Amino acid sequence: MKKLEKVLIAGAIIGFLLAVFKVPYHSVIASVFLLPLGVIYLYLGFALFNDIPFNKIFKSESYLGIGTWRIAIAIGTGLGLSQLTTGFMFAVNDFPMTWSLLNYGLVITALMLLLALIRNSREKHRFYMNIALRCAVFIILGVTFLLIYAQHGQPA
Repeated sequence: MKKLEKVLIAGAIIGFLLAVFKVPYHSVIASVFLLPLGVIYLYLGFALFNDIPFNKIFKSESYLGIGTWRIAIAIGTGLGLSQLTTGFMFAVNDFPMTWSLLNYGLVITALMLLLALIRNSREKHRFYMNIALRCAVFIILGVTFLLIYAQHGQPA
């Protein structure tokens, strides 16, 4: 799933660049990549972040050694990143509810960043650093989209 995530993120970046240059159908291209990315984060985020392959999601031995904190933080991060990617798609397409999606996604992702940093200070596991880095990047993008969307003249 890591390859699929990288392909979808690269496609979303291309969609954003096309939106900046006002290329026709930029919203379709951005939506085609952001929507599946949001769905993967929402439904399969716990497996993606814990490095569980897709074909082993339903096998109990895949979860040996993964604590409840790792599963909970992975699920919360998937929820927050899913809301942010949906908010990015709404912002590119000038849909209503963009402000709400970005705000809720930022709050959830910031909470997961805080939890990952607290757990990392205790356990020093690579999982928590990966979550913290991913959350920080998405928070920066979310705040940027929020500021651009606010300056665009949309109601706050």
